[in-house]
Amino acid sequence: MKLFYYLAPDKSKKGEQRIRVAITINKTRYISTVGMSVKEADWNPDTQSVVAKSENSKGIKGTEINDRLSTIRKYFEAYEKDLAHRPTVEELKKELDNAINGVVPVKKSKNVLKYFDQFLAEEKIDCQWSPGTMECWNAFRKHLEAQGDLMFDQLNDEGINAFVRYLRSSCGMGENTVQKHYHNLRWFLNWAIRKGYAKESQIGTVQPKFKIVAKPVIFLTRDELLRLYNYEVPANGTKVTLHTSDGEEYVKEVHDSAALAKTRDLFCFCAFTSLRYSDMAALKRTDIQGNTIYITTQKTDERIGIPLNNLAKAILDRYKDTKIPGGLALPVISNQRMNEYLKQVCELCEINEPITRVCFRGGKREEETKAKYDLMGTHAGRRTFICFALSQGIAPQIVMKWTGHSDYKAMLPYIDIEEQVKREQMDVFEKGLNG
Repeated sequence: MKLFYYLAPDKSKKGEQRIRVAITINKTRYISTVGMSVKEADWNPDTQSVVAKSENSKGIKGTEINDRLSTIRKYFEAYEKDLAHRPTVEELKKELDNAINGVVPVKKSKNVLKYFDQFLAEEKIDCQWSPGTMECWNAFRKHLEAQGDLMFDQLNDEGINAFVRYLRSSCGMGENTVQKHYHNLRWFLNWAIRKGYAKESQIGTVQPKFKIVAKPVIFLTRDELLRLYNYEVPANGTKVTLHTSDGEEYVKEVHDSAALAKTRDLFCFCAFTSLRYSDMAALKRTDIQGNTIYITTQKTDERIGIPLNNLAKAILDRYKDTKIPGGLALPVISNQRMNEYLKQVCELCEINEPITRVCFRGGKREEETKAKYDLMGTHAGRRTFICFALSQGIAPQIVMKWTGHSDYKAMLPYIDIEEQVKREQMDVFEKGLNG
């Protein structure tokens, strides 16, 4: 903040000049008078004050004038200290009126939510967040809101630990989710410090320990994928006899047969091309040139080319005569609905291998076993492509060119699966040798 007092050039009939003030805060400048006049001879431009023993035409002594000028300066020092934005000229005018009239400045509390909304507005544009990412951040905001009238100085080590305990106990989150929310909090706090809205000395440096157990990567084996691809979905109302992984028999009635067939095709297309759901759903006929798909990915905005294999081309051919709005190459089903249908059609295909997932929730170890079909989602198609490609000995660098991965670390979970497949095959080889 800069605050400077000086005399206006024009003089009154009594030979006095008005005292003016120039205020600059966060690059906003405002100039006005302060409601007092003095003679030039009684003004000291170096100290920006009035001779103490002087008195103006209204009988106001120099000491009183200096006190008023000092009060105005102190008012704006307090105002600027708690300011978290660039003020408008109108705001500075209002604050000057308050200072002149002796209004006590209201201390503006640095409420975390107020700045978090600004953080969302800026980062959404800078990072080009998708609607899905914004949904995650809005969910995080609700957890901040649940902390009450939270201030930055409350997010010290104790405050951060309290927030983590709230996520674990009150929200019942697993450790993976709690860790993600903690990282989101750090992201926001680092932003606030860079902006000057929070002081680094205020913010805690604690790094809570998280018990993280890697989740199993859900993908289809070669046999499971081909079983799904070749599966003919029965007509509505058909009762299909199925078996659990333990061999127990049960009956399931088919509903939404047409949607299940489309889901089968869309998922398999992702598994044959590595496309994410968002890119598959946005794929246009014009994106297909010869035997190659050329797309700019929705997530990373990277331009990639993916060669089409015969299985992927066969799925496209099924819909080549279908009029699909927007020039799309495939009939689109919402991601949520497709996830629901995918579980159903995989159940019909008896993709029912039991999969156990372990997590820590509230400090307690939890173990859950489900049939694979119950864990299937659209992204499993992309995982299936990657896992199968690596298992066939295709170099990770080549796979990354097709998938659009730029970070080798993102491929490590899949490479670990490839190594596991190799070990399993070696076990088969060894058993064969031993008869």
